[in-house]
Amino acid sequence: MKQRRRLRSSLFVALISVACTVVGVGSQSGTTPDFKNEFFRRCNTFQGDGQSGRNCSDLWDLFTKAFVNRTTCEIDRSDYSDFLNASISTPTVANKAMFWTKVYAFVYSFTGSRSQSGKYVTVVDLLPGYIMNNLNWCWSQESNDFNYTSCPSSRDCPGGKTASNSFWNATSKNFATLASGVVFAMINGSVSSGAFTNNSQFFTVEVPAMDYPRITEMRVVLVHNPLISFRESCSNFTLKTLSETLAAKRINYTCVEDPSEIRQLQCQLYPEYQTTGYCSTSGQRSLNHCKLSTLFNAVVAIAVSLKTAFFF
Repeated sequence: MKQRRRLRSSLFVALISVACTVVGVGSQSGTTPDFKNEFFRRCNTFQGDGQSGRNCSDLWDLFTKAFVNRTTCEIDRSDYSDFLNASISTPTVANKAMFWTKVYAFVYSFTGSRSQSGKYVTVVDLLPGYIMNNLNWCWSQESNDFNYTSCPSSRDCPGGKTASNSFWNATSKNFATLASGVVFAMINGSVSSGAFTNNSQFFTVEVPAMDYPRITEMRVVLVHNPLISFRESCSNFTLKTLSETLAAKRINYTCVEDPSEIRQLQCQLYPEYQTTGYCSTSGQRSLNHCKLSTLFNAVVAIAVSLKTAFFF
């Protein structure tokens, strides 16, 4: 586990100084340099943390089978089924699954912190997501090799069927089907277009894959950037849509805004927040001691954190 934490931390530190690549959405850049070696390095690192053994060469063959010698914009998420089935040994993620939307890097900074270690499981804590996190790839039929120059974005292909986007759609759906009991979600409440919208896999893939009684409750922490005036609340705008969507599935929805643990972490990371008065207030309530929400008749929980540079 320590090796995996170190690798993940190094990735996030690097991301602080560059623009973030959205998980599940392709970029205009080409395949990540040294892609195959990076695949094997991460695969072996993950296996070295005491996980049940998987043959990385076999996994590589199953992974590349999904897109090699295929038309660039015709990769479906079902094409990764064999790879996902072979690489995931976890039968279920009970009461630990952490979803997120529009807070990419900070959710991992939070779940990977020492104080939260082992409390939550995210999509990149399972082998497929761990290997592919923040990598980009596509195939060139002309050169019969990876295209290291340019890959289409999801917007360039009908249905977003790029090699990388379809992979993340498949992996996200798989993760949602593994989740059970109480699930958690960190959501950015400072996006003017709304947090729960159809430009996220949380909206289009993960929530649709959740059902009752396998999942009984979603606990949301809605986090805000105090430097941005727009504030979505737990009970209006797109979060109202989320609560209604879950209610139709008979899944309880609970939500807390900016709990004290979140503020503390934000203010440690972002000194500029000190100028707003945000850091001098305690927040609604703590992560582990939440009151019932009379509006949504549910218990509130979860702790997460946000970073402006990693909202998407």
